[in-house]
Amino acid sequence: MATTKEMTIEYRNVDQLLLDPSNDRFAELYSGSEKEEDIVEYLLYTEAAEEVATNISDRGYFYPDQALWVVPKGKIFLVRDGNRRCAAVKALLDQKKYGLDLAKVDIKQLPVVVYHDEKELDRRIQEQHTHSLFREWDPIAKALKAYEMHQSGSSEEVIREIDSNPSRLIKLASFYYEAVKTGEEGLKKLLRRGKGNVGGKTIIFERLFTYSKQCGYQFKGKPSYVIEVLDQVQFASYISALVAYLHAHPKTSHGDVDHERSDFLKRLKDYGFTPKEPPKTGTKEPENATTPSPTPTPTTPGKRGSIKTRPTFERKQIAPKLKRLIDECYNLDNTQFANAKVALVRVTFEAVLKYVVEETKYKNKKLASYNHFYLAFNNKHGKKNIYTNFTLLKVKFTELITDTGVMNAFRGFDLEKLHQVVHNYKVGAGSHDARTSGENLLPLIEFMLQEPSDLLSTLNTSKLT
Repeated sequence: MATTKEMTIEYRNVDQLLLDPSNDRFAELYSGSEKEEDIVEYLLYTEAAEEVATNISDRGYFYPDQALWVVPKGKIFLVRDGNRRCAAVKALLDQKKYGLDLAKVDIKQLPVVVYHDEKELDRRIQEQHTHSLFREWDPIAKALKAYEMHQSGSSEEVIREIDSNPSRLIKLASFYYEAVKTGEEGLKKLLRRGKGNVGGKTIIFERLFTYSKQCGYQFKGKPSYVIEVLDQVQFASYISALVAYLHAHPKTSHGDVDHERSDFLKRLKDYGFTPKEPPKTGTKEPENATTPSPTPTPTTPGKRGSIKTRPTFERKQIAPKLKRLIDECYNLDNTQFANAKVALVRVTFEAVLKYVVEETKYKNKKLASYNHFYLAFNNKHGKKNIYTNFTLLKVKFTELITDTGVMNAFRGFDLEKLHQVVHNYKVGAGSHDARTSGENLLPLIEFMLQEPSDLLSTLNTSKLT
């Protein structure tokens, strides 16, 4: 057991660990009871804890370096970070109750970091999530956290560590808080992930921000960005109709909005909503108007820039096949080809990484020829492997990165998780998985495909022996 003034690292029985229904990641969209079984079920089938359970079951143990962050509450411990992992283990110990049929595991205790100062834990969570974990959150959960930070006085620069476009997150969250007054649980079901096609509709609401004035609202300009309801009756009618329509037509995607533009609103006529007349052609859009755009993605780690839907890179004359592979990956539709997109994200990452290591030279020697990368390409007997060990190659490349934020981004890009998502025959990849994996890959490609001299300047080349 390791101990400091603020925390203790130890193991605790699973039944001593209490899931946190007020966890930032899912509390606002949960709206359920505080019974543990209800929270476990929600996390399993709405927050993808089922995938976590599958991974734990497949390997037969819980990674000791994935300790939960908890605070003592009498004789029990409240899980402040790691609720999905904890729920997955609880479900594995009572599979029949939660509808699982996985290999049995006997995990009676979990590693925990017990924080004795809850304010210190809050600071730690803020610090850690800002740089890495928020990237895994659903857009709405990320937006709600950014809005909380904005309302408490955090600057755009601080919020930009979560996402490259703070204003977008603030608009989305403020819209949510206003819309949920009308849409209630029906709206929440559309925004959160879950089984079937009902959830994951956040992007549809965002795409329709462009036509906000036809729906009775607009967004204020900088520095507020928050929603301003211009016609409460019109806005309430719009939310009620859109919620009802999307529940009745769960296969509706953002592509429908992109294709039909403002005409999409005509679909809501049978549900009691009539849009206001659009601005006359040639009328200048106000500064606070939003325009339809694909879901924003982070820019290159460590750099600020515009929102991108596909990577741009500075490296010249990369292999044509690699360029085609990257294009193919980002041309795949997240909704229609979710499994293929997730699979190709992994393939693209591995192909780019191998290309960079094999084609980038330091002191006239290719990186791959240095001992640092030896075991990724060769076995311990000195013979070249038939297949590259990409897991090790990723680890060894990440070890060279000097920027902490970039290093965490590479560490958080889990190749095994992508593999498990694609091969989960019970559920399969969803549009959220496809979109998120593509977004997370984009800045990694941009980092790796910098000009070789720029790339080398970001690496600790003293480790190359």
